[in-house]
Amino acid sequence: MKNVLNTIRDQGWTLGAFLFKLFQAKDENDTQRSNQHAQMVSKFLRGDGDHTPSDIIACWMKSPYGVVASGSRESEGMYSTTIPYTAIRSVRPALTSFALQTVGEHLARGSETISVVGGILESHLGAAFYLLDLIARRKPRKRDGIQLLPRKSRPSRGVIIHCLSDLLFCRSYRANLLPITRGILYFGTSVPVEIMAYNCRIGTMPSYSTIYRTLDSLSTDEAAITSNHGRDPTKAGFLLFDNVQNLARVRDLRIGRENHMNVGMSGLWVEAGRAVDVGVFDLNDKRRCIAQNLRSRLSVNQLLGFIDTEDAETTGYLQWLEVLVRCIKPLMHLKKEVAARYRATAKLLIPLEKSVVHPLSASGKKETIPSELKDGLLDFLAQVGQVPTDYTPQKLIVGGDGLSYAMVHQLQTYLQFHKDPFKSFEILEPQLQVWHTKWTDMNRIFQTHWGRTSGKSTNPATLGHSASKIGRAAPPNLKKVDFYPGSQLLYLVLDARMLDCWRLLLGTDDVFEYFDNRAKANQLPDFESLATVARTLYHTYSTARARDHAVVDTGSASAWAKAIPTGTTWVPVEIEDSSVDQSTKTKRKPRKKPRKPKPVPPPCKGDFVLAQAIDFLREALNSRKIAFAVAEGDVGRLYECIKYMLFTFAGSTHSNYMNYLLETIINLELESSPGLKEALLLCLLVNLAGLAGHFEEGDYVVEFFNRLLEDVVDHKNAQFDDNFIRNIISRNLCHIAELKVAWRIGTGLAKKSSKHSDPHTNPEVRILLDTYKAEELHSRRLGRQIDDRDTDDFAKGVKKLRTDALENYIKKTLRTRQTNRSPEDTENATDANEAEDHATSSDESEASDDDADDLDAYAATRGSMSVIDGLLVMDCRDMLDGEELLGPEGGDQSDEEEEEEYNPNDNT
Repeated sequence: MKNVLNTIRDQGWTLGAFLFKLFQAKDENDTQRSNQHAQMVSKFLRGDGDHTPSDIIACWMKSPYGVVASGSRESEGMYSTTIPYTAIRSVRPALTSFALQTVGEHLARGSETISVVGGILESHLGAAFYLLDLIARRKPRKRDGIQLLPRKSRPSRGVIIHCLSDLLFCRSYRANLLPITRGILYFGTSVPVEIMAYNCRIGTMPSYSTIYRTLDSLSTDEAAITSNHGRDPTKAGFLLFDNVQNLARVRDLRIGRENHMNVGMSGLWVEAGRAVDVGVFDLNDKRRCIAQNLRSRLSVNQLLGFIDTEDAETTGYLQWLEVLVRCIKPLMHLKKEVAARYRATAKLLIPLEKSVVHPLSASGKKETIPSELKDGLLDFLAQVGQVPTDYTPQKLIVGGDGLSYAMVHQLQTYLQFHKDPFKSFEILEPQLQVWHTKWTDMNRIFQTHWGRTSGKSTNPATLGHSASKIGRAAPPNLKKVDFYPGSQLLYLVLDARMLDCWRLLLGTDDVFEYFDNRAKANQLPDFESLATVARTLYHTYSTARARDHAVVDTGSASAWAKAIPTGTTWVPVEIEDSSVDQSTKTKRKPRKKPRKPKPVPPPCKGDFVLAQAIDFLREALNSRKIAFAVAEGDVGRLYECIKYMLFTFAGSTHSNYMNYLLETIINLELESSPGLKEALLLCLLVNLAGLAGHFEEGDYVVEFFNRLLEDVVDHKNAQFDDNFIRNIISRNLCHIAELKVAWRIGTGLAKKSSKHSDPHTNPEVRILLDTYKAEELHSRRLGRQIDDRDTDDFAKGVKKLRTDALENYIKKTLRTRQTNRSPEDTENATDANEAEDHATSSDESEASDDDADDLDAYAATRGSMSVIDGLLVMDCRDMLDGEELLGPEGGDQSDEEEEEEYNPNDNT
């Protein structure tokens, strides 16, 4: 080293001059260095030697000879962005300023080409990420040398992405993807304009006008995409629509300025899945099916024959098995087997794929007025590329709730004399969506099985008796039960009653203790053994034949009677008055004379309380069957539930839904080809998340978007046909909803587990089991009768349809829809016939207990049902967050996660 330094000095050079000349590619005379010189320098700069350039830089930064005195002139150059690093003489200030200024130049180049965020930012601006990460990152916490959990609050990566995005947007308005996304999010959540102006000023989002123009452009693009898809003859889709409404409040009330109900119509175009064949929508094929006039020969026996009894038995025993393996901890390992059996026996599964939906521009028309409904439908059809002068001559599915379904049929009746298929709306294929149907069915179950609403019922078979035991109040109106809380109560009571039946058939006092003891003795039954018992339970407690046995065969020696233990001797009591008002909201004048108490009937042969309990099990099982079928996407099994509900609706006060379901079944079974029938079923459900177990009814999805739309209309105090609502908000509803979910997931705010988080119902189940055991609800007790309620809606429905309901409906539809006339007769129909049709249709639309619009106006709890790990999961939170519909939580849905099991000793 001394010899080298002496040589440098002898040449008259300083160390700096030597190093400067060493790394110059040419000398003062512009002559290339020798090969030896070039090779040695090249090897060093490539880092091929023992010591690399980074080693030298590290030595310079650590060398005590380069320390800069604090407060000196040179110290001002540390990390300088204003003084050129070439003008700084000391090594440490020069190196730090060189690094910062070089990175700044790199960022400036990257900011001109930035077009996306996240990964592109990190790949193109790695230096910025590194520097900002050093600022934002905390040192990892350690305890006993072990690193603790990583940081969860304000993770540095998200902070850096937003920080860089804001800086780039400040430099160039073209780097605006993340800011414009944030602006649309604020816009869609109705953030005050002052907040948006403030964020625009500090560079975190564009101005309000820019966001407005962006949404207008997105709406125009969405309109073109929707129209092109609707016009494409090789692609299928279906139209869903519903009424929307909100109360328009006027601040300064005057004559002519009053609060009023703002009404309109909303539409949704859904692209049909890959399993739907476009060719089955042929209009001539549909005409040929109708021309066979099979409707005129329909009988009740034929309707009963449409029901698949084998599938009813399969799903029935699987439900008996499912409640056992879900509630009994030692049997939880069989959950996967039960779920596999459900899927293996499915009737018609929709292929798993994410549904593509296109919200349509809202309309200010009212669907209950036929002329306005026609205008609204023409508006929606035009948005999907179907206009009177240019349309595709094939059937187009138009779905909605019960009222929408009936109104489209009524409109087709009025327009049937037009020769053109478009003008007569012959191209429309009305389809009844099932969420409102499912809701109405639950209302019917509550009306039939609740029991007395004035005073507590002593009948343990009533739903009201069970609810009172666990502290649940009666619904304010049994005709309009809050769906999700009502379903939770219904299925809770169903679970407890099924477990009590398991207890009786196993001959034990405590079903939980029974299986705990079997588990300790390593004597748990296998799946097939439990399935055999479940089949016995199904036939014993949840069939029409079991109900008949309970009424007339309690004391016999039949196989059914032998399967159910005999209870204690029944002591006759005074029959409760069941003819009480079922709506606590409706007030009636008191009777002038009190009712005379009904006399105690003579001892009867049957057990009417047990028969009522069996009726409840039958109908609650069908309700949960349809919930499972919807979530799983099994439209074949869903259709089986609809065929069953036809008779239960017929036996109740819900006459409108009897007509709706009757028309649906006739259309599918008698007036559609097998291909069209399958296509119509496949278009019943939508899967916005694209995940198994997350299918939803079409009318429920429309309700979801309606809530978003109504929220904006209410906030802006606008009309549904205003330009702002039609062309800025309506078509962007899906984008805004998806953005809300994506933003939550992208920032780590989504839930990390799909585990059901509802509070357990262990105490309620224990109370109900003790009650049923004490009341001997599911045992045979000769002559037991507490009230005179006839709860067999199915049998009453069969009787009603046989009497005159089916015949009258067929005659009316044949007369009003001209299905029993030739085309020549139809063309020559008189105005008198048209007037008769109007009168008949008006009579058909009279109010009943199942008005769909009343359900929509009711302020109900929002939620969702899905199937996770083979179990039906109910989420009773506000549907506006959209996570359950548009995309689930950020975490995995591992089968290893166990739901909270029932613990009989847990009294929390």
